[in-house]
Amino acid sequence: MSTPWHDLAEKTIGPDDTIVKTYSCRFEKQNGYLCLGRNKMVFISVKGFLKKSYDVVLDAPYDDIDEVKLTGRYKIDIIHKGTTQSLETSDISAKILVEGIQDVIKSSSAHVEISGL
Repeated sequence: MSTPWHDLAEKTIGPDDTIVKTYSCRFEKQNGYLCLGRNKMVFISVKGFLKKSYDVVLDAPYDDIDEVKLTGRYKIDIIHKGTTQSLETSDISAKILVEGIQDVIKSSSAHVEISGL
């Protein structure tokens, strides 16, 4: 059984890409899931308790991302098109998330600066 947020992430990433890793986290104070594809990352926000709604908050090809920066034990900054956006984890260290992003980006042709490790 698939989940609605995962289906939306697959549709956003596109038919020629696949989701490699997913992380439960907060992006700009919104709860949801960061999904890493081979060519881009998307963040799907999840709102509601009994009746949930799902929205694409971030749709960023790796070529458009300037830097991924570890800024705290549970916080990273993503610099996308010159704008700094915050991402916070709660159940895993942010370092694990940055290393996951770094692993996925290595397999793409994009050049994204990874700092703070």
